[in-house]
Order: sequence, then structure tokens, then C-alpha cells
Amino acid sequence: MRHERDNARAKIDRAMMSVNLLGEFGISVDGRRIHSDLGRSGRKMAALLFAFPGRLYRRERIADLCWPELDPERSRAALNSALWRLRQILCQDPSSERGQNLRSIGSDIVLEPQSWLKVDSCVLAGTATLASDQIETSQMPCMKSIRSAIDLYDGQFLEAEDFDQFAAERERIHTCFVNLSTIALERYASAGAYPDAISICHKVLSFDPFHELFIRRLIALLFLNEQRAGALRFYEKWKSALRAEIGVDPMPNTARVGQQVRCCQSPTDFDEIRQIVFSSEDNGGA
Repeated sequence: MRHERDNARAKIDRAMMSVNLLGEFGISVDGRRIHSDLGRSGRKMAALLFAFPGRLYRRERIADLCWPELDPERSRAALNSALWRLRQILCQDPSSERGQNLRSIGSDIVLEPQSWLKVDSCVLAGTATLASDQIETSQMPCMKSIRSAIDLYDGQFLEAEDFDQFAAERERIHTCFVNLSTIALERYASAGAYPDAISICHKVLSFDPFHELFIRRLIALLFLNEQRAGALRFYEKWKSALRAEIGVDPMPNTARVGQQVRCCQSPTDFDEIRQIVFSSEDNGGA
């Protein structure tokens, strides 16, 4: 999985500036990591601008959000210093024309989107929107783009930052990741590529281990991949972890899948288990 993620990042790193907001904050040019020297508050400011390219922010608003412990005069000075440092970072990409896309417009600040600047969360969200639009119009989404976007997800949006302004974006990006994962695993399962579908389930569960919809899908996929014993062992181990960590039993639909896999004896039983992979019914996690 790490190899796939690194390959996905290499595609957006090559000959451009890449900003990582999924997991830990990071900036690289042509695959070379850049030391930002922004400080924690400066990283929050930069993350706001990178996450929403083209959005206008009032200077006073950013200063209050990112340097709340400082008085107005000192927070404005800290903002100006952080903007200068960010512009120096942008200048490290030869295509940036000395960071001209970081602009001050009156009392507002905006980071304009550019073809040479790629932000992983924006790539993932854009891919999810495009795939959803294509499905609604009965078009076939590009699996290569979808898998590349999934592989970019290296953790929740700025997971180390306890910042209220990021909470909604964190949830939105995670939802985009889950939606893309659902599209991918259904396509893989339809083609009989069960190992690929299984790997997608494992990736989602690595970030949300008690997401029961994906637990049911994984149990069914392991069974379809002729791993009935493995499916049952996984279910029993997961059920024990759920009881130990949360103190509850699986949702009825999840328990039913385990029983179906254990008792499958006919083609009809097999087809019912296969349909679990494509079911959108979700009783939620624990």
C-alpha cells in the first residue's frame, strides 16, 4: 500500500509543487521536501490558503484565527512575516514567477490556483466530484484517476492540528475518500478482481476500523475470493476487538453476514453474499 501511495504522490510531485494536507503537512518541489520554517501558526495559515485556493480571506480574520494569543498589532506582524515566508516557499517552484499567485487585494489575501501547484486534498475532492458527476450521467469514471486519488489518502486532513476551522473540511475529505473507495471496490468486484477490492476495504478500515459497512463488504469479498476460513477468522477477531474497545456487539446486519458466510451451501446463498459487496445499506459504525 505504501508503494502505491508513493507512486500516486510521485505523479503530482513531478515537475511541480506538491502540498500534502492529508496526514501531516508537507511541501515538496519535484519530489524534494522543503523545510517550511512557518511555525505552527504559520502552517495553519498556509493550510487554510492551500486547502481553498481562490478563496478570499480577510487579513484580520486570518490573524485572529492563527495567532489568537497575540494582540492585534503583533498578530498582524506575525501574519505579514508568515506570508513573506510562504511566498519564499512558492518561489522555489520555477513556474511560480516569484510567488505571484499569493496576492493581497486590499484587506484580503488569496492564493490563486495554478497548474504547477497541486494540493492532495484538492486532487482527491476534485476526483470524487468528477466521478460522482460521471456516474449520475451514466459515464464510466476513470479507474486510474480514482485509484491514484485513493492512494493519496495518508490520513485525515491535517490530523495533527486541533483547529476548529479544519473540522468540516476533515469530514468532507474523508467522505470523498470513502465514496471513491466504494466506487473502486464495486468496479473491482464486478470484474472479479477481488484482491484489489479487498485492499481497498483494508485501506478504509485502517482509518475507520469499526465502519461496519466496509466490515461486511470485506467479509463478503474474502469469501468470494475463496477465503471462507479467513473471512470467518477476520470476523471473529474483529468482533472481539469491538467488544473489548467499544463494549458492544456487531450490528445485526454485520452478524448476519458472518452467519451467511458460515452457512453458505447453495448458489442462491452465494449470490446473496455477493450482493453484500454492492449494498449501500449502512447501519453505521459502533
